[in-house]
Amino acid sequence: MAKQRDVLRKIVVLKRQSAEQQVRALQIDVDRIESAIGALSASLQSIDEARAGFEALRLAEENGHARKLIGDIRAGEARLAVKSAELAAAREALKRVFHSEERLDQISPKG
Repeated sequence: MAKQRDVLRKIVVLKRQSAEQQVRALQIDVDRIESAIGALSASLQSIDEARAGFEALRLAEENGHARKLIGDIRAGEARLAVKSAELAAAREALKRVFHSEERLDQISPKG
């Protein structure tokens, strides 16, 4: 019985490590996407500030720079929504693993 308990404990530890790694990787992706959206938004806002003068603004509009930035921001927001949902699911999986660890400790105390 002790051998089976040790095997279960090892499986749960491995699942926890895997879930923690998944949450961390997704959090890094979410942070990266949020940073990219922030940079695009700042770039779009700099167009509105009109520091470059009328000719630069006219060329930017003529070449669709603002539309491209807006499209890139929307695409980033869509990616962010997907990654945020994946992150929420990964966090729930991690909670379940923690619960499994607690249950295993309740059923078969260490020692």
